[in-house]
This record gives sequence, structure tokens and C-alpha cells, in this order.
Amino acid sequence: MNQAGQGEARSANPSVAVGIDVGGTKIRIGYVTASGEVLHAKQYAMDRSSQAAALAAIYRAADDFMHAPWDGAAPCGIGIGLVGQVDPVNGVWVQAINIPIGVPVDLAAEMSRRYGLPAVLDNDVQASTHAEWLYSGGREFDSFIYINVGTGIAMGIVSGGRPVRGAANYAGEFGHTSVDPRGEVCVCGRRGCLEPLASGGGMIARASAGLAAYPNSSLQAYADHLHSELIYREARQGDPLAASIAQDALAALGLAVTNAVNLLNPEAVIVGGGVFRDEHLIKELRDYIRQYSLSAAARSLASIETSKLDTQLVGLLGAASLVWRSEQ
Repeated sequence: MNQAGQGEARSANPSVAVGIDVGGTKIRIGYVTASGEVLHAKQYAMDRSSQAAALAAIYRAADDFMHAPWDGAAPCGIGIGLVGQVDPVNGVWVQAINIPIGVPVDLAAEMSRRYGLPAVLDNDVQASTHAEWLYSGGREFDSFIYINVGTGIAMGIVSGGRPVRGAANYAGEFGHTSVDPRGEVCVCGRRGCLEPLASGGGMIARASAGLAAYPNSSLQAYADHLHSELIYREARQGDPLAASIAQDALAALGLAVTNAVNLLNPEAVIVGGGVFRDEHLIKELRDYIRQYSLSAAARSLASIETSKLDTQLVGLLGAASLVWRSEQ
């Protein structure tokens, strides 16, 4: 078929790729250059009511984007970042929790069949970590961890200049590390996971559930459009419900990241995701890590910073960058 809705096919430009960032609440697709410039992007809704609905939402979004008129360079491939477990070698979306993928999907082959382009895929945070490595603060370090705190929480790990993937490309499910063994049951079935406490989605859920018990909370005025930045802001203004949620979130995140620093001994901790739009949070997290990490790990830790990449685009950059990735 003709590329990107063009009436006449053109030669693919090796410096332009299509990135597809599939998140728990939205899908973002764009044309991206090898130098990390987003030429054009569009956002679509995700439907995670079932596996079939989620796949239909991805195909519908991709069809709309790929068939739309595009006067720019023809892309050389498609890179897809996905939540959950991914087999990048075989191009299979194996399974996911936040999107109900229970049966493996041969997604790379399907996307290649649909659009006549080579397609590659990986876990979304592995992809974002690759973007951090190529285009931002990760370039300065051989060993760093990238932690994305948005709707969910996940970690990418680079050690000795190489990504750490684990036996099944499942390393970095940081949101499902337990910070309270007696805590509430998580969607994954385990108790006390970090994600329900410290992710944006978890904080919103806790705030919504707590509004009935706090009728005078300032969060009542925002009941239909709660978000983590608002909760942190109202916590600093003294709202008791917001303060309780924010304190629990920071304590859980600080504990988990400090444990990761002690375990992995990185040179840098780079954080991203929508939750870190709150500019005060990185300072509080940095203070916690400096106070509670082991002295040898703390001495090795040169940087604890927010990513310089746009939180809205890092997943898209990471997805597209998979097209050019070459792991030695």
C-alpha cells in the first residue's frame, strides 16, 4: 500500500520513523527523526476494557495516522512501545496487567503486514530508557536507572553501558515491588505494591475513594478532574486528605528508589512521567535518597534529576528510536 496516505509511494527516508506509544489511557503516534525531533504527532484514546478492545483501539489509531496525508519524508519503519511484557526479538506482545493482554499478540508482524514497513516493539519504559540514553541525560552515564511515574510505574536499567533486561525481558516492573507487605491488594494480586500508592493513577484512585470521608477537603472541587500535581499542591496547602495521600506516595517512592539505589549502585537516577510535573517532588525524593541510601551507594550517585525530555513525548521518542536501536 502507499505510505502514509500518499497518492504515490516514495522511497523511505532512513532518518524518519513512525513511533507508536501505547499507554494505559492513551495512544500517541508520530513521525520522528533519528536525531529526536518530532515532526508531527497525534493522540488517540485507548480502550482497555478487554484485549480485543485494546487491539482494536491500536489498529484504529494506526490506520487513522498512517492513512492521513503526509508531505514529509516517508518513514523507514515503525517502532512500538507497549506496557507489560514484550518479546522484542520475535515481535510479540506477551502479556500486560494495566491493559488486559492475556494471550500473546504477534504485533510486529501484524503492523508490518498492514503498512508495508518493518516494525519493531519493546516495553514502553525500555523504549523510553533508550530515548533517555540517546537524547538526554543518560548520555552522560554508563550506569543509570530511569524511573517513569505516570499512570503506572516502571523502571529501565542501564549497567555498564548495556540495558538490563532479565531472563524474559521483564526486568524493571518497579511498580509491583512491595513497599508494605500488609498493604492493600494490588491489581496484580500482590499486597502493598508501590504503584497503587505512588503512581498518578493510584493517587487519583485513593483521592476519589477518600472524598466521602473528607467532605470538607479542597479536593472536592476537583472530583471530576483529579490529578497527582493537584494532590501534591493541595497537600502543601494543608488539605488533610491530599496530605495523607502525598505523604504515603512520597514515603513509598522514596523507600523503593532508595532500595533500587542500594541494589543497583547507579551513577544516576533519572525520573520522568507526569507525576514529576510537580517541581517540588524531585527535591523531596532527592533528600530522601541521600538520607537513607547506603554511604557507598550514595557516594557513587552523581545525579538525581528529572528527565529533560518532554513528559508528553518521551514515550513516542522511545518507540521511534527502536527502529534505529542496535545493541552490541
